[in-house]
Amino acid sequence: MHGQLTLRISALAGTLAVAGSALAQYDIGDSWHRQTDWAPGTLPGTTAGNPSPGFDGIPVWSHEAVAGGGGLDADTPWYAQPSTQLSWDTNWWTTGQSGWTNGEDVNPPIFQDRMVHHAANQGFNDVPLVRWLVPGTEDIAVDIDGTLSVLWTGEDFIGTDRDVELVVARDNGDGTIDVLFSDRVNKPNPLDTVGDTMDSNVDLNTVLLDSDDSIIISGRAVDSTGRRGHWMAISDDLTIEVVPIPAPASIALLGLGGLAALRRTRR
Repeated sequence: MHGQLTLRISALAGTLAVAGSALAQYDIGDSWHRQTDWAPGTLPGTTAGNPSPGFDGIPVWSHEAVAGGGGLDADTPWYAQPSTQLSWDTNWWTTGQSGWTNGEDVNPPIFQDRMVHHAANQGFNDVPLVRWLVPGTEDIAVDIDGTLSVLWTGEDFIGTDRDVELVVARDNGDGTIDVLFSDRVNKPNPLDTVGDTMDSNVDLNTVLLDSDDSIIISGRAVDSTGRRGHWMAISDDLTIEVVPIPAPASIALLGLGGLAALRRTRR
């Protein structure tokens, strides 16, 4: 089984109140997992049920698509583009698969176990994006650990040689995005073959988040194959588990997460 991408979350006093109601509290050891948490949409052809809930019924998993933008090194990368909510498709291209899509049989799809970027000319511009929303009103800390796995595939399960870019980033909710992790992975076999996969390990500790921040997870082929029937399936096998917010004296040791905390204290 592939490694799991783990998000560990803790409230400042060991609990996190969710505004308004009989509010859930989050303790060290509480966990979310997108594939386990997976819930179908409630009305085909609509966004009802997106974002979908975590283990405690509070919506945290947003299934989205972005259009345009460049690669990881671009001034305007794909993952920073405005996103749209995907709608529920009960039977993707009559395959019997259900998932979140850009319309009935319209790319990109996000299924329970993977998001898919179509690498042919038609559909290349539209990229899947999973967003994890902070489930409360308090600042929290997040560990992100595990594996993103790429499968090169297509018609007759044949994958073609295109590098795939992966990103985990923090959307700060104020129009800025911090890249926490990025990678560019190569197809192991440069020929058109069946079953080529590559894993990319993620190990991020104590990323600090405001209540209006979110975590972005996405991936795409670096360019089009120029032919029909090729796509990149990216498995975001996600687990979530709580960690404490560090003492103020420790924040400076946390790298990017610590810098974000300092930025917030100066607002």
